[in-house]
Amino acid sequence: MKLRHLLFGTAALAFATAATGALADHDERDPNVTEVKPGDIVKVATVPGNIYLRTQDDPDDLIWDRLPTYRTALQPAPPVHQSVKLRFADEIEAGKQLYFQVARTDERFYLRLRWKDATRDDSTTVDAFRDGVAVQFAINGADTSYMMGSGPDNPVNIWYWRADHEEQIDNLAAGGYGSTTTLPAQNVEGASAYITEENRANSEWHVVMSRPLDVKDDEHSVDLDRDTVPMGFALWQGSDNERDGNKRVTHTWIMLDTGVGEDAETSTEG
Repeated sequence: MKLRHLLFGTAALAFATAATGALADHDERDPNVTEVKPGDIVKVATVPGNIYLRTQDDPDDLIWDRLPTYRTALQPAPPVHQSVKLRFADEIEAGKQLYFQVARTDERFYLRLRWKDATRDDSTTVDAFRDGVAVQFAINGADTSYMMGSGPDNPVNIWYWRADHEEQIDNLAAGGYGSTTTLPAQNVEGASAYITEENRANSEWHVVMSRPLDVKDDEHSVDLDRDTVPMGFALWQGSDNERDGNKRVTHTWIMLDTGVGEDAETSTEG
């Protein structure tokens, strides 16, 4: 199924996963948002084939209000070199809350991210830095290092968005520090929006990334059709002078339950 324009119905939406209801309240104390810690398991929501987005990767489609929302805390990444530590600003010693949603159709995987950001930083100059966000998946198991992989035999697949190329998602791979490589297959798509609120502290970035499930013959693209997939996040807050290894990350993996095993079991039972 190729993504089609949304014929979003009125009240007929029914999802195969337990939807959490309205999620309009972005407050971090929102009881409809599930807090996720590293090591926790998050189930990927299944969107039935008769539900369509308005446009592919629409970051503010109504469908997102009907899917479970999760929140996880990102902490400063361990400095890989003393020079990186010297660039740390006092502000990033504090954690950052990242909200995310994960969903799949029968042909595509979706990830929506949002976070509070009082300033829209969409360019990099000598003394200014752009906002950015990335998700990484372990190609193999959870024993892969969450710090960009454990060498060429245990790499990670990274999807990277940055505010100066809002409609572009870079599909990357890495097998340790300094090994980040742009993959030949640029098959991850996305879109973003910066939502400005009267109280600037409540302004947010909304970013959607998506990719076809079927990516045969690409050994460095994560297989999203296996039962569980280790996943982690990184965030660069331009206003905090974050760039390169100076970022906030999830410390170790969040485990994605793709529901593939259940589908197979259901099919067998049927």
